[in-house]
Amino acid sequence: MDSPLITSNHRLAITTADDSYLVYDLDSCKLHRLNATAALILELCNGQRSIADISNILDPLLQNNPISCIDWIKFATDEGLLVTHKSSASEVKRPTPQDFRASSIELRADGEILAAFVCQEQATEMEPDNAVNWLGLGELAHILGRRDRAREAYQQYLVIQPDNAETRHILDALLDKDPPSRAPDECIVQLYSRFAEFYEHNMCDELDYAAPELVREAIATVLPSPQSISILELGCGTGLAGKYLKPLANTLIGIDLSPEMAAICSATGLYDQIHVAEITAFLANAYSVHQLIVACDTFIYFGDLRQVIFPAVRCLNSGGLFIFTVEKTDFAPFKLTDSGRYAHSKEHIVSTAREAGLEVFGITESILRKEYGNPVTGFVAVLRKN
Repeated sequence: MDSPLITSNHRLAITTADDSYLVYDLDSCKLHRLNATAALILELCNGQRSIADISNILDPLLQNNPISCIDWIKFATDEGLLVTHKSSASEVKRPTPQDFRASSIELRADGEILAAFVCQEQATEMEPDNAVNWLGLGELAHILGRRDRAREAYQQYLVIQPDNAETRHILDALLDKDPPSRAPDECIVQLYSRFAEFYEHNMCDELDYAAPELVREAIATVLPSPQSISILELGCGTGLAGKYLKPLANTLIGIDLSPEMAAICSATGLYDQIHVAEITAFLANAYSVHQLIVACDTFIYFGDLRQVIFPAVRCLNSGGLFIFTVEKTDFAPFKLTDSGRYAHSKEHIVSTAREAGLEVFGITESILRKEYGNPVTGFVAVLRKN
């Protein structure tokens, strides 16, 4: 009786890693890491060979110890990586690119990022003309810290979808180019047009966003309560800081570049005025002055802080306070990070404040939120106009 032919399970997603191969089985929902020999055996199991055929091929490579090959084939068969067939004509239906992409989305939602990446690689290999595949692959590679693969994927995506300003800004960071002075307006508008609807859930429930509370605590250290002052919030978003600012305000004004975020903020009823505007342009043309200006994680979209602190100072009255948060870097004066956000050094905050005529009351290091499960460290700066 002829030995059965053996083939790899066609429901596998396969990609290479640094020193191994990653295989995800859609049926068992298991992720396997294979060495080069195991990957070669998997490749040789193409439905045209028996176990004896494969052992004969690999015998010279395995130093005349084919039993190791046979043992691994048995293990792989038990695990569902390999299946036997009576003839080479036997076929197993191959999943579609959509099947692999759907599995990737589900795995990513469950936090199984590496397995999601393997499935997305498979979908992209099978359907390389689909921009969605390249974008998903870039995002997953980015999360995993695979900068080279993320760069390649984003570049391929932009060949198909060149008008995505958000992805182009991320790619600039990954290419280690000289950073632009700030994130492009269209990048921020695009980002928050899709982010606004689930922004608060994502930031508060998943990322432990703490900037508004940290600003509230900073205000309490320098302003006695109660107060009745004019407050301007730069980058008000959906109004998460508003509940802390409103009790101190006789007038609370918010500015945000995103119409979608501003609409949600307006619905809170906390703000007396909300302006959809680019911050530096608004400040340059503003006539009113305020006792307090606040910015929660807004300056992550600016490089040199002088471009926003200098025009803000003219909108502060004498003795007025300027309180804001930024992400921390030890790279002076600032750095465009792989996330597409700018991080700032303490020295840059201090020098810019002094140059603008602001007194530094305090710069406190704190955890602003989480990102991919890791804490994001930042500064809470408290400045006063002399």
